[in-house]
Amino acid sequence: MTFSSFLINLYSHVPRLNFKFHWTKDIFNFDWSSEYFQALALVACLGAAVSLLLLVTIIIVWICQACRKNETTGKTRRRVRRLSTVLFIISVLCFFMLGICLFANEHVNRGMSISINSVINSKKSYQISIAQISQFQEAALNTTVDLKNLEDIVHQESKKTKNATIVQQIDQILTNITDEIDIIAKNGKLFQAKHDDDIGTLENIRKFLSMYESERWAFLVILLSITMCVLFTGVVAFCKQSKKGAVVFSAIGFFIFVVVWLLISVSLPVTIALADFCRDGDQVTRKNLGNLYETVQFYNTCVPVTTHDNLPRPIASHVALLNNIPASKSQLDRLMEVAFNSSAAITNSSSAVGEDITKLLKLAGAVSSSSSCYVFHDDVANFYYGTCNQSVAGMSIYMMSILLLGLLLFVLLIVVSKTWNLFSRLSKTSYPVRVRPFRYESAASHDCALPIGRAQLSPTVVVRTTQPATSALLNKRVSFRPEEYIEVDDDDPFFPRGVNDSTIPVDIYGTHVYNPRTRDRTEPSTNTTSGTADESNAPLWSQNVSTPLVSNSMTRQPFMSDHPYTTYEDRYN
Repeated sequence: MTFSSFLINLYSHVPRLNFKFHWTKDIFNFDWSSEYFQALALVACLGAAVSLLLLVTIIIVWICQACRKNETTGKTRRRVRRLSTVLFIISVLCFFMLGICLFANEHVNRGMSISINSVINSKKSYQISIAQISQFQEAALNTTVDLKNLEDIVHQESKKTKNATIVQQIDQILTNITDEIDIIAKNGKLFQAKHDDDIGTLENIRKFLSMYESERWAFLVILLSITMCVLFTGVVAFCKQSKKGAVVFSAIGFFIFVVVWLLISVSLPVTIALADFCRDGDQVTRKNLGNLYETVQFYNTCVPVTTHDNLPRPIASHVALLNNIPASKSQLDRLMEVAFNSSAAITNSSSAVGEDITKLLKLAGAVSSSSSCYVFHDDVANFYYGTCNQSVAGMSIYMMSILLLGLLLFVLLIVVSKTWNLFSRLSKTSYPVRVRPFRYESAASHDCALPIGRAQLSPTVVVRTTQPATSALLNKRVSFRPEEYIEVDDDDPFFPRGVNDSTIPVDIYGTHVYNPRTRDRTEPSTNTTSGTADESNAPLWSQNVSTPLVSNSMTRQPFMSDHPYTTYEDRYN
């Protein structure tokens, strides 16, 4: 048992129920009112019902996902990456199923092309056979005319001879030959009238198969190519983790899902009908082929041999009538030579009949050669092979692959809805960063932690500090360009890591000058300003100038020397 035979037997177990849900015995009848057509319609409705159930499920899940509260606390990078990986794997499986569908489509197309080519070759061979039979029938009619002329001459010459016995034998042989030739001529005319439409029938079959297969193949290739482009767009969106791309894919994928399940609903009854044709299609074949059916059945079941005697029954009966004519003609010539002493009229008429019989024998050989089993057997067998072997196998593979594709699309549309809240635009996404703190000296000499570290594509970084004075300012989102943040190394001239924090200047701008809050600072000066170089830690105003800058100048009194508080320190305290 071949794989196609197994599939045909498997499809035969599919219930054929009419609209009353009763098992029907009507097999492969495409009449709109037949019970078989009702059974196929119910199978299509079953696929449509399953697709509608899955469609409602997708809509409900999408509504729930859209109404779900958008919480940003669970938007971890690991979860987004895991979801992107799952979507990518499902998309790859969908691509794999699409590839199998395209392969199965090509497999069916190859099978139907074999069938179409077999019909074309059979038509050409049949045209040659019909032409040979037509010539054979015309030659038989011409031979009949010459035989009648010979009979008339024999009747005239018989009056001159006295050998009545020989004349009677000659008349009997002429009658037998004439009757056989008449039968050949009449049967040939009947055969032509009976099979006159066979060429038109084969041409109609070729046109129907060519049109159906070309439209089917092109439609599936275009539709599967569009599905592949949509899936490719989805893969790009999943890899980029784009919310906009995921939403667009969801919208387009919804229609692709509907179209794929419509194909499933149509492909399943078509596959079952094809299997029924190969298993129980004789009734429909007989109805459509008419008189050609018996000839097709003969060529499909015959065993091709090199001899010319393996012919259909109508043609074989024509050729068989000529088997005894050559011997009868030879006997007739001998008797007429004896009875009529080689009469010129009889000799000329007998020669004409002999030439006609020779031509008949040659045409009989041509008919046998053009109508033999080995001429049509391969073409007819290839028709059944392409339709009932290659096409059934291809349609079965296509049916299974597109069914799996529909289920994968269902899972993909369910999972992709979760990306609506997890995927977001790049300019509005906050990602966690690793913080490497460093010392920052504020005006109040407090420390704060700034995010100096490596982040993966951090367009927005949250800066936090524990200092109350600066927390309101620093606990804000600082926007950066959507570029990869690169961590500084030890050779960075602006932030060398090898330098000790103690060597960083206390205040490189000299803002501590005349600042009373810096009087108690014990940090050494960095000698970066002229106002603090090589001087004591005492305030500038409490230092006495012992040497006047100019000789005639007045001596500078200490600051607030006349105040009740003698020193600034006492007043300050």
